[in-house]
Amino acid sequence: MRVMVPGIFLVGAGCSIIPDIPGDYSLPINEILQHAACELRDAFAELSYINSPSFKATNWLIGISLMPKADRELIAGAGLTGKNTTDSKRTYFNTWSLGSSPAGQVDAKGTRNASVVYKIHSRDLFNPKKFLVVCENLSPSYNVLAQHLGIHKWLVRTVTEKDRSVGGLASLETPTFTSEIFIKFTASGTFTYNFPLGTDFASLSGNYDLDETLTIGLTPDQVKSVLFVQTLPTGGNFQDRPPDRVETLSRVDSQSKLDTLLTQQQIIEKLSNLQRR
Repeated sequence: MRVMVPGIFLVGAGCSIIPDIPGDYSLPINEILQHAACELRDAFAELSYINSPSFKATNWLIGISLMPKADRELIAGAGLTGKNTTDSKRTYFNTWSLGSSPAGQVDAKGTRNASVVYKIHSRDLFNPKKFLVVCENLSPSYNVLAQHLGIHKWLVRTVTEKDRSVGGLASLETPTFTSEIFIKFTASGTFTYNFPLGTDFASLSGNYDLDETLTIGLTPDQVKSVLFVQTLPTGGNFQDRPPDRVETLSRVDSQSKLDTLLTQQQIIEKLSNLQRR
């Protein structure tokens, strides 16, 4: 007789419990960024063409956040039953078992998260000579995050409908757009070995969850303003000269504001996933 110990299997496979971040096949970052940038460029170009009074197409800071998450779980169990005789005609005999089915079980889980934020100034979308993004011949992609997202239609719609309904009464501050795909793989198996004095049985199951979230957020960019100031010379040397040119930034810290916006969106997505799972 033999007793199977599932913990040995899982300890030996401990290095593989924590999954890797999805590779290019499951997470083609280059294609995702290219498609997102192209949709944003087309949206800002259309908004610039219609000359929306409340949306200055060149004065926005855009954040593209990509958050992949992978979970892996392995569950292994084993047990043993037996009796003290092989004679089927014997009236009295003892039976025993090592626990219930399964007698011993080990559950190991691992997770790995990653995140990255790419920031784009909307004014750079109008400068293809310096910042070239090839959008004319986009190749088809199997990944839904690298396909048509709908950010172009959503952004243009939110701006034009606001202008038509309430005009300058409302302002467009921090529009966001999120797309998420969740893929779950599950597998399980059992093994039973019968011999004259009893039965060995074992079970093994596991699942692999892949969660990829793409979030696009916008916030008003810092605007430079130019001040012309005339200062008095030192040492009593009064001469005619042009005024000094001083560039100042607006008080709005667009970088911090965008970071806060994307962080809030990540928290919302995580809370939504907890409720779903």
